[in-house]
Amino acid sequence: MGEAIRVVGRSVVFRMVLVGLLCGASACTGASGGHGGASAGAVSGGVAAEVAWPLGEEGATLSEVERRRILRSAEENGWAPAGGEATVVRYDSGYGPGLIWRAKGTGAVCSGSSRGSGPCVPLADIAARPNPGVGIFIGAAYYEGKWSVMLLSSGETVDRVMCQGRSFPARRAYEVTVDGVLHTVYTVSIPRGLQGEYRVAVRRDGQPAEDRVTLNMDRVAGPARC
Repeated sequence: MGEAIRVVGRSVVFRMVLVGLLCGASACTGASGGHGGASAGAVSGGVAAEVAWPLGEEGATLSEVERRRILRSAEENGWAPAGGEATVVRYDSGYGPGLIWRAKGTGAVCSGSSRGSGPCVPLADIAARPNPGVGIFIGAAYYEGKWSVMLLSSGETVDRVMCQGRSFPARRAYEVTVDGVLHTVYTVSIPRGLQGEYRVAVRRDGQPAEDRVTLNMDRVAGPARC
């Protein structure tokens, strides 16, 4: 099935002349601007998708050497970015940054950084997410006393996650619309000593609401700390 691909914000385009994928972070349980140009592609699997690549404007930069290393390895592993386009993903913890992109041919959403790799996520798996809902996406990485986590929301937008009176902002990184449902990737950084079920401040149809997400990357036993 064909698909329309929409690019939002400033895209980063790389030549595929590229040098180890280290896809987004370690496996675990688990900003935008104006409008740019658009390109079209095709995906296998019969899932209709529209994708946006918003690029955050603040935070650490990714060196050209790291970009090439991540994307060359992605090409070698068969999940090179469609159109050679990828988006920089940043975390408030200072971890990374990394890249996120749609794989050529399959349309799967992939992530890469200099520290580790996680699998690409097929569009069918994204479409199967609870709607509305929010959960861990691809994985998380431990960095300087904090867990740096990717979240995926479906049918709602995320503002922040909260635990024991503390609030941690969610940073929008990427969007893809699958079968008419908007799915948004966010990054959030939480202290290692504050794991459990977090409250999530979201908006549904423009109205404030609350969701829940379990952030327990260390699989802490006993009562949740949140």
